[in-house]
Amino acid sequence: MATSRVFLLCFALISLLFACSHAAEYLVGGSVDAWKVPSSHGRLSLSDWAKKQRFRIGDYLIFKYDPKVHSLLELNEEDYQNCTTSRPIKKFTEGYTSYELHRTGRFHFTGGTDEHCFYGQKLFVDVMAAEDLAESELAMTTLAPVPPPEMSKANGLRVVFIGCVTLMMSALFGI
Repeated sequence: MATSRVFLLCFALISLLFACSHAAEYLVGGSVDAWKVPSSHGRLSLSDWAKKQRFRIGDYLIFKYDPKVHSLLELNEEDYQNCTTSRPIKKFTEGYTSYELHRTGRFHFTGGTDEHCFYGQKLFVDVMAAEDLAESELAMTTLAPVPPPEMSKANGLRVVFIGCVTLMMSALFGI
């Protein structure tokens, strides 16, 4: 009996830790219609938006766009700088792209044509290592706080899951 309680407690704690270490989802540009050719050069660029975020491995970028007009390309740095869209690393055309940031370093994105890239439909994001992220967040304490990422259905489900695990532990162990 005691062994099964210890097992259940360990399982609940591991589940809780797993649920707490979830990825964030970032709607690119902070709005549904941000992935398009900018209407004016005075507008905040998507890369300026990205510089205000703190991306971690496992986070997702959410791109929403009209697939009849726009697409999404991931490029290497040289092709990104030169707006060369003929050799993409990946191409997306669905109108909704959820892109996982699966490593540290810089990711480069642009619209599906050279013209869209030249006119400013481009974005780069930097994914920091955990230790760099901690130092960066410490340095940012004197600046204005970064707004939290948009709450998603997946994040909401994790909150419900954590609540259920807590209730289960309370019921099992009288906590």
